[in-house]
Amino acid sequence: MKEHDLDAYVVPTADAHGSGSEYVGECDKRREWLSGFTGSAGVAVVTPDKAYLFTDSRYYVQAAKQLDSNWELMKVGLSQVPTWDQFLATLPKDSRVGTDASLTSAGTAQALAASLAAKSVSLVYPATNLVDDVWTTRPARSASPILAHSLEFTGQPSSEKLANLRSFVKASATPDASYLLTALPNIAWILNLRGSDILFSPLFYAYLLVGEEETVLWVQDGTLSEDAATAMKELGVRVAPYEAVWSEIKGVKENYTQVARSPVDAAQAIKNSVELAGFRAAYLRDGAAWVRWAAWLEATVQSGVQISEWDAGDELTKFRSSGLHFAGLSYENISATGENAALPHYAPEKEGSSIIETTTPYLNDSGAQYLDGTIDTTRTVHFGKPTKEQKRAFTRVLQGHMAIDSLVFPEGTTGLQMDVLARQALWRDGMNYLHGSGHGVGEYLSVHEGPEGLGIAVPLIPGHVISNEPGYYEIGSFGIRIESVIGVKETATRRGFGDKKWFAFERFTTVPMMSAMVDFALLSPDEKVWLRKHNQRCRELLLPLVGDDKRAVKYLKRQ
Repeated sequence: MKEHDLDAYVVPTADAHGSGSEYVGECDKRREWLSGFTGSAGVAVVTPDKAYLFTDSRYYVQAAKQLDSNWELMKVGLSQVPTWDQFLATLPKDSRVGTDASLTSAGTAQALAASLAAKSVSLVYPATNLVDDVWTTRPARSASPILAHSLEFTGQPSSEKLANLRSFVKASATPDASYLLTALPNIAWILNLRGSDILFSPLFYAYLLVGEEETVLWVQDGTLSEDAATAMKELGVRVAPYEAVWSEIKGVKENYTQVARSPVDAAQAIKNSVELAGFRAAYLRDGAAWVRWAAWLEATVQSGVQISEWDAGDELTKFRSSGLHFAGLSYENISATGENAALPHYAPEKEGSSIIETTTPYLNDSGAQYLDGTIDTTRTVHFGKPTKEQKRAFTRVLQGHMAIDSLVFPEGTTGLQMDVLARQALWRDGMNYLHGSGHGVGEYLSVHEGPEGLGIAVPLIPGHVISNEPGYYEIGSFGIRIESVIGVKETATRRGFGDKKWFAFERFTTVPMMSAMVDFALLSPDEKVWLRKHNQRCRELLLPLVGDDKRAVKYLKRQ
């Protein structure tokens, strides 16, 4: 920093692709290496005499445990605590702030430069990444095989997807314009390819330039499988070395470039009929694995055997891994008992994780990647007798979950407009949660996908697949969260007011709710019917799949 005359250096949680994934590759975990904080969201700001870590409420406790005395934790979201960019604007006049341009989006950089300039602070981009300069043990970039993802799962050939993007470019820019894709999920989706360079996401390092006359894919040497190479040749895609991308396009003048949100985001968010069928099949198989595991866990814990949070999560992974089309986990297992469940993104460590208790709820939020769908499921259960307050909290969360699941809404309704329904029952008791109510889900891609979701001002339309996950967290005591994945579908209504279509949700998740956690006195007649029908549906669909497991059969019939 002294060599570059910097007064602050920003280290984001990012890679050079704005990868669209919650996770970055091992070689890009600069903030984690520098600070010791392993959470998936946060920004480090280093000054000559102090270091700051900015993160949100999901990670307050985790960050406090992992940061040493060199760091000050900035709990973003609390009153009087600035965001990292607001903090930079408080630096003295004529200060110089540095960051890696390749890890910063154009929009973020332009907005940050303008806000800092207004305070007479300048934003500069050193020629090298200052963390890389001192990270002598930085891992090499992963170069896993890139595989073709079959039309059996994608439902749409890559040729059609590329043609749609070319039509968009032609209508939005000059006739000879090209579109450069940098986000890894976009590239994987449009080319019907998958890899494993990024933890928990079937992505690979690449850049893609789509033009009317030529399409170029920059990937690491030797990573394209034979099938993938053949598919690219048939599409007429020129394959080039990953490192050559910027030298090939750097001659483009700035006034000939335009930064725009990728139209591929919106396209891949609308699942086709084949992808939706894949979600149904994947969630059904995963539901069977979950019930087998849940029955095992309940019987084992209640028998007096000590099971740690880590062991419980690992056992669920084993049940899942034997299933058809299993391709790994979709995120780190969140397996939490007692006060740990009050940390929304708590993840147990193999050594020293807590033993699951019988006096407090147990929360499991986990998922798998299958070739036909990405799983994101959360259930909260109890292996003893829940207290009145625990049951009330669970029931209020369940009511919010049911309110979203049961909603019928007119065309044009956004996830932002729906969000209050997930919270209204909790608000009635003066309770709330600070995370989002739901996010988009990829089809054998990233478990968190945009642009749609609950709490987001994007209209939900048929083909959108989102999570539905209200929660409540009693700090130092227990946590409740219920999450299912649902898809938007067109529906008929009695009157069909106006000239708009009407939509509802289809529930893909096939995991029962624990009735013993419910305070039925709080439920309306319609809510009681919803709960009964949901658990009945789970039994009808799953019993044929777990009939050889007497423990799982009994578990299903008890719910």
